[in-house]
Amino acid sequence: MFTEYLKEIKNIKYCAKEGARVLVRIDINSPLDPKTKEILDDYRFQAHAKTIDYLVKSGCRVVILAHQGRPGREDFTSLEKHKKVLEKYLGYSIDFIDDVMGPSARERIKSLKPGEVLLLDNVRFISEEVIERKIEAQANTYLVRKLAPLFDYFVFDGFAVAHRAQPSVVGFPLVLPSCMGLVLEDELKSLAEIEQSKGRAVLVAGGAKVPETLRALEEALRKNLFSKVLVGGLLGVVFIAAKYGFLTSELKRMIENYGLLSYVDYAKTLLNNYSESIEIPTDVAINVEKSRIDVDVYSISNDVMDIGSITIRNYIDKIREAEIVVFSGPLGYIEDDNFIKGTATLLQESISMNKKVIIAGGHTIALARKIGLINKVTHVSTGGRAFLESIVGRDLPALRALRMSCSRNIKKPG
Repeated sequence: MFTEYLKEIKNIKYCAKEGARVLVRIDINSPLDPKTKEILDDYRFQAHAKTIDYLVKSGCRVVILAHQGRPGREDFTSLEKHKKVLEKYLGYSIDFIDDVMGPSARERIKSLKPGEVLLLDNVRFISEEVIERKIEAQANTYLVRKLAPLFDYFVFDGFAVAHRAQPSVVGFPLVLPSCMGLVLEDELKSLAEIEQSKGRAVLVAGGAKVPETLRALEEALRKNLFSKVLVGGLLGVVFIAAKYGFLTSELKRMIENYGLLSYVDYAKTLLNNYSESIEIPTDVAINVEKSRIDVDVYSISNDVMDIGSITIRNYIDKIREAEIVVFSGPLGYIEDDNFIKGTATLLQESISMNKKVIIAGGHTIALARKIGLINKVTHVSTGGRAFLESIVGRDLPALRALRMSCSRNIKKPG
């Protein structure tokens, strides 16, 4: 499927024409400090800067669409601070306007000169942007009708938001000649490699998004995409209960506190159907007076914070048999240095064994940067949920819209 996307969707050269006005949808949605609103991780900025710089060096007039957070949440804010971070990776100044599609924004877009870059404010300030509908309907939204006539091309590079059928994601390809950016192209190449490596890839799955990950695991195992799935994090805790039962009251309490009790049976079903493919922790690390203590799963007396040393060694043995190792979500509470051992060790060992290593999701990326391994992995995916949904073959609205744009051979306005 991903090989077909790479063949059918036009690459960035198609849109990178000197003097052209190009609208670029990127995803620089990032974790923010709750008090200062400062950006805590800027990897996505670094990744998307390559696409923007390519267009600038091609002589394009570049306008950036992006979002931060969702209405009603603490991280829903203006992109004014994002401008400075983006400039850090571009190495030159760009403009910012606290408008998205109003008269001020449209006039500034019209006045852009070749090589100039304008960052529009948070596209989710526009209410229709947070409503997901059919692709054709999004092409008729106010946002698309106001902005599309001002541009020659649309570049979609926001892989991390590709699973959203929102106007800025799927609306523009139906009215503008469109192509994929450099980030999206790299993502599709890595996904194509995983797709073609059945039986030779291992998935290291953790994190706190248990419901979404369980659904993705079920699809991945059904399609035989991975020879082994090594679980940890809250996901691993749910699987421990699914396999062994509620061994201690603390184990049950933890699962109840996170609202995951109803997912234990789901995990049990996966174990019944795919027991040979799923590896579960036999020991874990718990927090005892701010210290890391490894215990077997029968002795859990506090919240599980990481996989244990025996499990780490077992998981390394499974990785040794693979060609590709995909990390999706950390195996422990990596905000505390006492509990980064599981994820960090598996990542280091995978790289040392010269495996093709792919990491996805903000927390996993943040850890890889923290321990100095980010530049040693084969591919860093900017997508969390989008990566998981892609890897199991679920249709991503953004890719479908780009494919539609190319198949309809949409021409430049005017």
